[in-house]
This record gives sequence, C-alpha cells and structure tokens, in this order.
Amino acid sequence: MDFEFVGEDLPKLLSSMKMGADRIRGIVLSLRNFSRLDESEMKPVDIHEGLDSTLLLLQNRLKADTGNSEIQLIKQ
Repeated sequence: MDFEFVGEDLPKLLSSMKMGADRIRGIVLSLRNFSRLDESEMKPVDIHEGLDSTLLLLQNRLKADTGNSEIQLIKQ
C-alpha cells in the first residue's frame, strides 16, 4: 500500500466529502421548504430564499461538462 499517496490524498478526500455533505444538506433543506408550500392558506414568502434554493438545486447543472459550456450566474 502506498502510504505516501494515502497521506497526500486523505485531506483532499475529506474536504470533498464535507463539500458533498454540505451540498446534500442544502438540497434536503430546500426540498423540505418546498414541500411545506402545499398548504391551503396564503403566507408571505421570501422570494430571495426561494431563488437561492432553486440555484442550489441547479448548481451542478450550471457547470461546464462535455458538450456544454458553463453558465455564469450573476446575483445582485
């Protein structure tokens, strides 16, 4: 086993896992907020929070991949 490689790669792996877990947590939170909208009475909502949730869900689709260029989003 190449311990030198494992020693170098482990921090990157842990960082990637944390970033993925944070992204999943954000997606789950967005889905929970969206699922609560199925109530009959009207309530005030924060449009910015809704847009941020939508962008979080679309974040992976905005990145460049084979055959598609990156979509740049500017928030003001």
